[in-house]
Amino acid sequence: MKKTIAKSIALVMAAVMLVCMFASCGQKIEKGTYKAEVEFLGQGVGVTYTFSGNKLEAESNLSILGIDKNKTTTGTYEIIKYDDGDLEIKIDFEEETDLFKDGTYAYSEGDGYIKIGIIKYEKVD
Repeated sequence: MKKTIAKSIALVMAAVMLVCMFASCGQKIEKGTYKAEVEFLGQGVGVTYTFSGNKLEAESNLSILGIDKNKTTTGTYEIIKYDDGDLEIKIDFEEETDLFKDGTYAYSEGDGYIKIGIIKYEKVD
């Protein structure tokens, strides 16, 4: 009897651990590079995000009067899905820049693109 109860408890605990493990995985962005052209301080800036797992690399390419002001930073992200189906992306950069700030932004995705905040990034690879 004690053996049966111990086995039952072990099975229940294993099932709970599996459910918790899968619940923590969350939604991920398809691995690859996404690019957009945005305006920053009156200048056109190429912005690129590269995603792999829950990690990201962000790069901006800006040239002012022939001087390149390129910035690259890395960080992590998490997709948050609400009960009503809305999605947000929470980004935590290792080092913030003028253009790349930690925060939580509206998020959506479609065929060949993602949208962070109001900016649509096209998949380039």
